[in-house]
Amino acid sequence: MSNKNDDLFTDLFAEAMQQVQPIEKKVKITSSTTVKKKLRKDIHQRANHAPHQHISLPKSSLKKGDASWVLRANGVSSELLKKLSNGQIPIDYSIDLHGMTRDKSIAVLEETIQSSLQASERVLCIIHGRGLHSPDGRPVLKHSVYQWLKDSSMSAHILAVTPAPNTAGGSCLVLLRRDKHK
Repeated sequence: MSNKNDDLFTDLFAEAMQQVQPIEKKVKITSSTTVKKKLRKDIHQRANHAPHQHISLPKSSLKKGDASWVLRANGVSSELLKKLSNGQIPIDYSIDLHGMTRDKSIAVLEETIQSSLQASERVLCIIHGRGLHSPDGRPVLKHSVYQWLKDSSMSAHILAVTPAPNTAGGSCLVLLRRDKHK
């Protein structure tokens, strides 16, 4: 019985392939290694520069008004984001930006993320405060930190950002991308 099926398949395949014609080779690439390296580099750059998107989590997991402070790169699962926002992933490093100017805090933040990436740390806690002592009662540092995390050149290394639990919006947790080359 199996022999009959094999013959039938072979006949169907031959019939389907009758009109197939080979593609003409116009240019022969001499070094496939160079092309592969270039393609890998291009794919890696596009993957690392995937834009972040604003998302909102179920109301039970975030307090009112916190949804706008959540960032998630494409491809990050809701489950992973929920674990991060609930504090279920251990924090590798914390930094306190209280009392710093906007420019100083961004410089310190960039240096911290670079050193955390080199040390293969995954989760950072950034204490930026709630802005209670800011002019006009607006959280200047908090806005600056989130905007920088979203738009800076370092955003390619950031998978997710969410308010830290039990801080009333005074700090955030940052999930860094793993360096697969280490």
